[in-house]
Amino acid sequence: MNKLIPLFLKKPQLLIFLFLIISFSFLGFKGKSVNNNSISTDSTDVYVNDNYLRYDDYIYKDNIKTVLFHNLRDELSYPTLPLNSTEKLKLSFDDFAPNLKTYYYTFIHCNVNWTPSDLSPNQYLDNYTEDDIKEYKYSFNTDKAFIHYNLVFPNENINLKLSGNYIIKIYDVDYPDQPVITKRFLVYENKVNINITPKPSVNPNERFSRQEIDFEVNHNNYEISNPYQSITVILMQNYRWDNAISGLKPKYINGSLLDYNYEAVNVFDGNNEFRNFDIKSMNFNSQNVYRVQYDNTEKIMNILLYEDTPRAYKKHYAQPDLNGNFLVKRDESNDTETDAEYVNVTFNLKRDTLRYGGNIYLFGKFTDWKFKDEFKMAYDTINKNYHQTVLLKQGYYNYMYCFVKDGSKNVGDISYIEGTYYETENDYTVLVYYRNPMENFDQLIGMKTKNTNR
Repeated sequence: MNKLIPLFLKKPQLLIFLFLIISFSFLGFKGKSVNNNSISTDSTDVYVNDNYLRYDDYIYKDNIKTVLFHNLRDELSYPTLPLNSTEKLKLSFDDFAPNLKTYYYTFIHCNVNWTPSDLSPNQYLDNYTEDDIKEYKYSFNTDKAFIHYNLVFPNENINLKLSGNYIIKIYDVDYPDQPVITKRFLVYENKVNINITPKPSVNPNERFSRQEIDFEVNHNNYEISNPYQSITVILMQNYRWDNAISGLKPKYINGSLLDYNYEAVNVFDGNNEFRNFDIKSMNFNSQNVYRVQYDNTEKIMNILLYEDTPRAYKKHYAQPDLNGNFLVKRDESNDTETDAEYVNVTFNLKRDTLRYGGNIYLFGKFTDWKFKDEFKMAYDTINKNYHQTVLLKQGYYNYMYCFVKDGSKNVGDISYIEGTYYETENDYTVLVYYRNPMENFDQLIGMKTKNTNR
């Protein structure tokens, strides 16, 4: 080492050269991204660090919990907004950090494949391009203290001028380059008419397990040039981006009518009705709750659910559900946002043997339809079951169990535990995007949702 020091002192250009190499390597590492043209771009192992901006639903900080995002007219609705309407979206979240923070928000317009569009913020936003979240409340008389933040938009400071895919980005004003939350939402126009026909798959081998979604798009009152090239449609089940179908082209074109009546590429597993549990009240054992017990040491309520069993080879049983959604609510409260408790909920799934080659995860809207480590089940060889304890805010929850093979991050198999049946009630949504040859962005010119039972 003593021989190296004089060398650098005598040749400072060598030291500068090494410094530049290290600097460029660091910058390249920090700026690495993934060129992904698929609909869902989330994968926890493809990003360089936790602060890398994802064009997806993502929570970047452990202190942020229970992020809710919906149309203000219905707290169980999807985050979709008609362009130039009086409707509004509401985003809310809890922060376990002890001190009040100044959170800002901004919007990013995206292409149909959730990559950023070429538009500048001034092209799709009115008034300001960013603003602070002004509404917050402290939790009241809860075991775990938190600060609840609310944001409603469009508002007097920011309005959205164009239709299409959007990301809302929440960040701490002191760290603008480090996102705290990103969420997807849609702003749509009603330029076309969409007719959706759900039915069992016409494939005899899938007749009792999968659902086929045929649909038509009529642009009679809206001129579209070269629909094969300029129109993109996305087909969604229960507003899930992880298994959305894209890339469909019209099978037939009859004047202004685009026909998407396929028999193989527009099918989904019917899956099963969602399991559920009710923890809106801690005063009694409600639906699917086996035991409610307060931990005086940890100062938290522990909820043990009844043990679940696999349903893959059982007869389909119709029961009402929220199609994977969840509702935050406390029965004995005038303000659920601040009074609802955070509780430990323990799930148990009976299985006599460990399933090798993969893991079983809890799955639903409360997991952001993703396979996160906090929702991965552990196997108990003594009790012969899978189990996991999750911190959740009081309410009513839908969930399923999903098997994920080793090496897979974004694709799971619900049918392995839950089964899949053509009779299952599901919501199907068709999104129609149009890229005008004179424009440089994807307009969302039509959106419609159809329930299989209504």
